[in-house]
Amino acid sequence: MWVGTVTHPGVVSIGDRHLTAPMVAAAGAIEIAVHGWDVARACGEQHPIPDLMAEELLDLAHLFVTDVDRPHRFAPPRTLPPRASAQDYLLAYLGRDPNWPTAL
Repeated sequence: MWVGTVTHPGVVSIGDRHLTAPMVAAAGAIEIAVHGWDVARACGEQHPIPDLMAEELLDLAHLFVTDVDRPHRFAPPRTLPPRASAQDYLLAYLGRDPNWPTAL
């Protein structure tokens, strides 16, 4: 868990990093959407991430998650068929198996 402090208006410091408030909000949105999907699957539920949200979060994920983050913070991205959903591309980029079965 990271603890951030507001150093200047609109800037949040986390460790030695200084991020704008919108960047922190964007990272939080990815965390909530994807971990929400994880929890739903683990509880035997299927609650998809809406397409438009997944598309926007994937664009952001490409900015936040790089090769430096792999394999320590994220698994390698997974390969998908060309016509996968936006949700599946987001999950696969973050190292998740979009076909992970729900718990029984």
